Amino acid sequence: MATEIKLWEIDDGKLKPSEITMAEAGRKEVNDLEVWIKSNSEILGKDIFIIGEQVMTKRGPLDFLGIDRSGNLIIVELKRDQLHRDVLAQAVDYASDLASWDQEKLNDLCERYTGKNIGECLEEYFDLENETIEEISINKFQKILLVGTGVDESLQRMVEWLSDNYDVSINVLILKYTKTKSGDEIIAKTTIISEDVEQEKSQRHQRKIYAERHILRKEFWTKLLKQIKERTNLFNNISPGIYSWIGTGAGKSGISYNFVIYNNFGGIDIYLDRGKDYAEPNINKKRFDKLISQKEEIEGKFGKKLSWERLDDKRASRIALRFKGLGGLKNKENWGKIHQDMINNMIRLEEVFRDYILRLE
Repeated sequence: MATEIKLWEIDDGKLKPSEITMAEAGRKEVNDLEVWIKSNSEILGKDIFIIGEQVMTKRGPLDFLGIDRSGNLIIVELKRDQLHRDVLAQAVDYASDLASWDQEKLNDLCERYTGKNIGECLEEYFDLENETIEEISINKFQKILLVGTGVDESLQRMVEWLSDNYDVSINVLILKYTKTKSGDEIIAKTTIISEDVEQEKSQRHQRKIYAERHILRKEFWTKLLKQIKERTNLFNNISPGIYSWIGTGAGKSGISYNFVIYNNFGGIDIYLDRGKDYAEPNINKKRFDKLISQKEEIEGKFGKKLSWERLDDKRASRIALRFKGLGGLKNKENWGKIHQDMINNMIRLEEVFRDYILRLE
């Protein structure tokens, strides 16, 4: 039996079915539902942010395009009444087209709809830090969400089969409108696949991405360390890891020289973090302020402008140099040039900062 929602109103101590339709209440189902969804997309799910409406694809216009905190796209197809099996083929057609869209194209879409790029939207809506956003693979997976006021049995059976047997991220959201005796309008919702199950599936997909990225990072760091150890002993005791950074001590407790690699760029930095026992008063800020007071002299010796990041909302501080022209971890064809940029500048960075760091308290 297909999933459905029935609403009951308590009237004078008695339960009475609330069966007023949107049409009977003078509402235009698709138009009104679209407006309500845009006003608060959380009705579609907690882990979705809308980045486009009436998005033109090879199949035609898609009602809504969303994104989750892991960077996966969510194809949202809205129907005015009961959902039938043909809507599944339509949504799969949309997904097969959108799967080929790169981040630049998606950024353009997002900026036209929200006025911000995808990174800014993820940071604000999901409260993610910039370092976390850089690690997200945009459009690695696509999800399908079919929205209507009902679902026929054959569509529900197909959705459950695809979800259970092939781990496809697909769900049906059923909305039920009613208007109470007092005139209040209410929207109730249910889904065929529970949101907890969908969340676990999303996390499973994300773990797969992390595992692939860990392998790639270890390969990247292995090649970089092999090269830098032929030129300096600064990283002689460091082994390749699976994280987005590797570091070595700078000769002063709580200060390190780090290499960093993200999906789209690499870099080097000096990271100042003595630990929580030295947070009050914050010795990291005191050290940073001492170094930045000599910024002009330091940058003159280094030969390049650096990014001086006091990070007032955090315990640590950072002095960084980023290389964005050649790409990052996903641009394997450029790894050789990225390694050379990182190594050459790290050697120079250590030469310039060595005495300044040793003079810090």
